[in-house]
Amino acid sequence: MNSKRNSIKWKLLSISLLPTTLLGAAIFIFGIFLIYGLAADNIHDELETTTYVLKGCFDLTVRGDYTYEDGMLKKGSINISDSTMLYDIKNKSEIDTTIFWRDTRILTTVENQYGVSAAGTKADQEVARMVLEEGENFFAKRIQIDGRDFIGYYTPLQNEGGEIVGMIFAGKPTEIVYRNVGKIILWFLIFSMLAILFSSVSSRKFSKGMIKDIDLIKQYLRTISDGNLVGSIDKRITKRRDEIGEIGVYAEKMCIALKNLVELDSLTALYNRRSCNNQLKALIRENKKFTVVMCDIDWFKKINDQYGHDCGDYILTGISAMIRDSVDGCGFASRWGGEEFLLIYELDLEDVKQKVEMLAEHIRNYIFEYEEKQVRVTMTFGIKEMTGNVPYEEVIKEADDKLYTGKRNGRNQIVF
Repeated sequence: MNSKRNSIKWKLLSISLLPTTLLGAAIFIFGIFLIYGLAADNIHDELETTTYVLKGCFDLTVRGDYTYEDGMLKKGSINISDSTMLYDIKNKSEIDTTIFWRDTRILTTVENQYGVSAAGTKADQEVARMVLEEGENFFAKRIQIDGRDFIGYYTPLQNEGGEIVGMIFAGKPTEIVYRNVGKIILWFLIFSMLAILFSSVSSRKFSKGMIKDIDLIKQYLRTISDGNLVGSIDKRITKRRDEIGEIGVYAEKMCIALKNLVELDSLTALYNRRSCNNQLKALIRENKKFTVVMCDIDWFKKINDQYGHDCGDYILTGISAMIRDSVDGCGFASRWGGEEFLLIYELDLEDVKQKVEMLAEHIRNYIFEYEEKQVRVTMTFGIKEMTGNVPYEEVIKEADDKLYTGKRNGRNQIVF
């Protein structure tokens, strides 16, 4: 037995076991701080991004000041008292959101332990002072809302004149945060203990690879928090079959959800106006030629009045699908406003004429069936080719002028 203990094999084992054990312990301790720091930074950035995206959606899609009367929150003349988007965010990211009027919750997904909504309750006095009076953003690592602890981020809700009329809140229940972080730390501990059983070389390689993947996730989340929703996470992360892989998948899903919120019109799934302008600027930077088509559904108000707004939304969705097919592979389209659409073809004028004529004919002959009713619609189009160094805004205006020429001359036509 003594000879075995004095053998080179046992000595090498002893020499390798001690540094490997210390390395495993060091990696585990370092991992706890890294994961906790990453989780804290991620939650702060995620909540901050969510409040800004939510506020940006209101500011970009609806013009005018916020008002609250008769239980309805309005922006301009539009009633925005709809919690659908708030619950979509909660379902996709486990983030609770709240819209405050002054210091009172009027729209919220927050519920107490019995499932009762926190709508109508007041904000914490310190939060109200910092956000409503000082106009500052406020991040709370622990704040109690209706008997539950949250990690939360508050940002002021302002009218165009700068008046602070309320707040937007995004937060996660602390039990969810601690549970997720605890699961990651638990798996990290298991991996660290397994690493001790291997040789020092393999354990170092294992630990190094794990830390690299965590760093890749951190870098990816940092790009999202900086507002860059174009990048993608390294595929080696999403192929992992552990909590780190799950974090990568959730981060990627969050990026896609935020990108859709920011870039796409929620009804038609076409680009919104802001994103369309960004796409046009990219075409200009790349010195690409294109043709602009502005189009509008004829007598759309009569359709809404006669068949209802749900039918109108159904028709908007159907026409958007036809438009998407028309520009597929050769351009893009956006909902410019109401029943008006902007189509961008990266083709010359003659090819665009053929495309638009086919689109107009398709729409003209299509029968929309809604609740046992058959509805036909037509559209009017204005087309203008981008030439020279003319600002694209002027080209859009000329296409719009041609559209309105067609509408004045009887609608259901294409004006070149």
